[in-house]
Amino acid sequence: MAKSKPARRPTTTKRAAPKPAARSASTAAKKSAPKATNSRGRATSGGPSLRIGHGWDLHRLEPIAPAGPGRPLVIGGIKLEEPGFDRGPVARSDGDVLLHAVTDALLGALGMPDIGQLFPDTDERHEGQDSRLFVTAAVERVTRAGYRIVNLDTTVVLQRPKIGPVKERIRMNLAKMLGIGADRVNIKGKTHERVDAVGESRAVEAHAVVIMERA
Repeated sequence: MAKSKPARRPTTTKRAAPKPAARSASTAAKKSAPKATNSRGRATSGGPSLRIGHGWDLHRLEPIAPAGPGRPLVIGGIKLEEPGFDRGPVARSDGDVLLHAVTDALLGALGMPDIGQLFPDTDERHEGQDSRLFVTAAVERVTRAGYRIVNLDTTVVLQRPKIGPVKERIRMNLAKMLGIGADRVNIKGKTHERVDAVGESRAVEAHAVVIMERA
């Protein structure tokens, strides 16, 4: 008589317990990232810790009044003079090309409207305006935004007169306006090798780059 085969026991498959969802890298980074603080250790609002701004300006040079529409040539708040050179900027304000570039660099770093929008040359109130007031207004905006200026680097492109003799005075002026040490301000003078309007003393231009950090 044939032996009956033992009945098979039903098999069960164990399912692995679901693993907890891993935190996304961005979530982990947000939790581990240090909070921005100011100089007193207090938490500040969001925004980059560093900002960089670039400014550029150019003014046409014409014979100085009463011979023409030009104003006395002022660079960085310092009047430049040279025997036989009688040309100056045509502008609504005093035409200080360097301070205009610095103002735009400060405003640009903050992502704000440029100098032409905030202080339009169509506004008669700016007639002959001392451009140091534009820089002061821009610095106030930097402070209100929670930043402080780290350093400033500038270049003035002018065929004549040379800025070398007054470069240190300009540097001290800029440092005072920005509220930083003179060692954080640089100014370079360049000619344009007698090329185009700047090289032919028919224009002057300036560049400025500023770095600021969260205060």
